[in-house]
Amino acid sequence: MSSILTWAGTLLFILVLGIGFFSITFGIPGTWIILLDAFLYAWITHFSTLSFQVLIVLTLLAVAGETLELFLSIKGVKKAKPSRGVILVSFISGIALAIVMAPLFFGLGAILGALIGTFGGAFLMEYLAQRRLGHAARIGWKAFLGRLSGFLSKIVIAIIMMTIIFSRLFFH
Repeated sequence: MSSILTWAGTLLFILVLGIGFFSITFGIPGTWIILLDAFLYAWITHFSTLSFQVLIVLTLLAVAGETLELFLSIKGVKKAKPSRGVILVSFISGIALAIVMAPLFFGLGAILGALIGTFGGAFLMEYLAQRRLGHAARIGWKAFLGRLSGFLSKIVIAIIMMTIIFSRLFFH
């Protein structure tokens, strides 16, 4: 009975890791879900597999992932000097379209939705403020590239976090 509970708990742990990883596509802080899952697993297993040192490294990676995503998402569009509110609107429209498009392409529509929504929100907001099509397209493109680079950096960090966790889980 104990081994069945152990396997069930481990499978649940891995499922939540996957949910954390996938949630990044929706703009949700998936690295924090991964981290909280790791903390819970470590606590339940009395820190035998995931030590405090590993959890500290995972915490630093989660902070780095969220910070880097935010910095990269804002950096590109800010250099282009957008109108007031463009960054916020592009962020919100990216999340909204990610949620709407999530069911498409086996969930990969969320990524497309986030990128298209970010571009569309920035473009529309800038166009309404300046009435200059070329300038609005440039702002939208910068927002798109910033969101893409932020997203990719966070995905890489989440993969690193999960690699650390799996190496401790299966090869320790």
